Amino acid sequence: MSSNIEKTVETLRSKADNYQDATNFEAKLEENTGTASTLKTSLDGLRNRMEEVERLNDIYTRVFDRDTPETVKDARHQARQVLDRTADDYWKLINEDRSEQYTAKVQTAKSEADDARNLLRTELNEIQTAWRDDIRAARRIQTLMPDSRESSQLLNDIEEFVDNRMWDDSADINSLQGEWQGLEKKWDDGVVSWDELQDRYALSDATIDRLKRLAQGEKVSFSKLDGGVVEELMNVDEFRDVLEVTL
Repeated sequence: MSSNIEKTVETLRSKADNYQDATNFEAKLEENTGTASTLKTSLDGLRNRMEEVERLNDIYTRVFDRDTPETVKDARHQARQVLDRTADDYWKLINEDRSEQYTAKVQTAKSEADDARNLLRTELNEIQTAWRDDIRAARRIQTLMPDSRESSQLLNDIEEFVDNRMWDDSADINSLQGEWQGLEKKWDDGVVSWDELQDRYALSDATIDRLKRLAQGEKVSFSKLDGGVVEELMNVDEFRDVLEVTL
């Protein structure tokens, strides 16, 4: 898109031979060239915004398997309307003194791009927060296991991904997608060996079910727990230090 604007500037200069007798040519040339440069700057700003929108949307949709928000679709549509132009289109806009109206459309497109970018950042931040909560809960349960180095590494890797990797502009989207799919599969396979935990502390199936829910970040109220589950939990000293329950 910038190349089209640059072609417009060159076109303006090339027209000098056709207007050598016009006494105001140089002034007009300077004015039109300045207008073209202003348009170029504005369009570059829009293009940069949309590049960020598309990257964030790729992370949101391809890495985390979400649907493209309507706000992003609207921003794409508005951007195409102003960016899909040829050098001749820009020359005509400038020559017919319609650049101000066009610049206003560009500003509208930039505003919609900003809205889409902010929405995607908010959605990704919510995903990040949810995983931080899950990691924190899993670590509480994990401390009950005698050897949890592999699980600890998995939680560290997930934490690194949601805190840093997915925000790295230099990271390839395909690589991020494959990396996250691997991490998510390991998470689904289980961070904690529930059978081992159950055997180690002689816990009932009901208690293990509650622990699994706690490991996913859910808070449990004593008033809603079965008496037998409460007794099992409280009879194990280690549980008192790691479980987050409310009265």
